Amino acid sequence: MREFYYKYLKWLGEEKGNNREVILSTRIRLARNLEDFVFPIQATESQRRRILNKVEWVYKNDLNFGGYEFLKLEKLPNLVLESLVEKHLISDDHLDNIKGAGLLVDRDGKLSVMINEEDHFRLQVLSSGLELKESWQRLLSLEESFSDYFKFAFDDKLGYLTSCITNLGCGVRISFIVHLPGLTYSGKIKDFLRKLRSAKILIRGIYGERSKPIAGFYQITSRSSLGIKEEDLIEKMEKMAKKIITEELVTREFLFEEQKRYVEDVIGRAYGILSNARYLSSIEAINLLSDLRFGIYLKMLDIPLKVLDLLMILMLPAHLQLKYGKEMDSEERDGVRADLLRGFLKNYKINPGGVV
Repeated sequence: MREFYYKYLKWLGEEKGNNREVILSTRIRLARNLEDFVFPIQATESQRRRILNKVEWVYKNDLNFGGYEFLKLEKLPNLVLESLVEKHLISDDHLDNIKGAGLLVDRDGKLSVMINEEDHFRLQVLSSGLELKESWQRLLSLEESFSDYFKFAFDDKLGYLTSCITNLGCGVRISFIVHLPGLTYSGKIKDFLRKLRSAKILIRGIYGERSKPIAGFYQITSRSSLGIKEEDLIEKMEKMAKKIITEELVTREFLFEEQKRYVEDVIGRAYGILSNARYLSSIEAINLLSDLRFGIYLKMLDIPLKVLDLLMILMLPAHLQLKYGKEMDSEERDGVRADLLRGFLKNYKINPGGVV
């Protein structure tokens, strides 16, 4: 199981200078279903396995998938399944029925296909920072490879048929995980999120539906795709992302200029706790790492963003247990997490002055 600790996270280690200080990641997802098959939630186990077995055959026989791995979820240990959720490669809903469910994923974790989740196929591409157009082309290539073997359910008026009505049409969902400490600490976050909602943007926690925002991290997601062209949706979401980036960075700079001592105190306290704590829950650790991430932008710390972003996944419950090769109760995890973060920060010193 330990090999799954670092696995499929290479995409998160990319460093391209593409507004990563605000846009932690970009995800584009395509929902596709097959003709002559009922949706997965209504399908029999036999029908689900037929689809899964066909994907496995394609994986083994098409050279386009030579850099991928094929996983049958029911054959994986629970800790590995939970780690795949923490990596954003599968969803909690995918685990509701793992009979006949699978994951096709490239070795970087950038391109993947959830098989028999809410739809027969959920094709997705993940990238660090704001990266829409290049990611879209990669996803189209993956869809094209699949369309050589599968006929997707399509209606001339409704577009691609999906199990959820909000995915009808082009079947595209675009989402960003954003980090908004400036807007949060300035007290402007509620008004800003209200403006996003009025623009028909969904705001969720970083693990999607039913999850709550944590420590200034939000998932910003496009709403309905019915009647919208893919290119128009990409353009709309790119403009929205750039507005978020501008608003957040302007607020960070204003906050640092006008309330420098307060900002230094927030980041200094986070560094002090992480450097000395013996127990840390996941939520507390994410809150404190969020403050350090803010401090990196202000040049109070010289930790590479890609390293901190990776650390925020590696210290989550399933990943910690994979690292040590055993199941742990919450108290043991909290102790090991504190040890991990304390050891990590020994390599970095804080610069209280900072520079915007």
